[in-house]
Amino acid sequence: MIDIVHLVLFTFLAVIAIAVIRLKDICASVMLMGVFSLLSAGVFTVMEAVDGAFTAAAVGAGSSAVVLLASLAGA
Repeated sequence: MIDIVHLVLFTFLAVIAIAVIRLKDICASVMLMGVFSLLSAGVFTVMEAVDGAFTAAAVGAGSSAVVLLASLAGA
């Protein structure tokens, strides 16, 4: 069962990574990078590394996405 969850999460991570690379809209890319970080936090949680998941969610999805979007709004 866990193998199926890993496969689904890693497939979503690969699809989002390709979408981030292929997108021309910077704002959409930043938002997808936040989603990527949340999914990686999910992967860490499934692997029972809750401290890594918490850090990935806080830094990657929270702080980085907000700072990048704020810089795009100011540009």
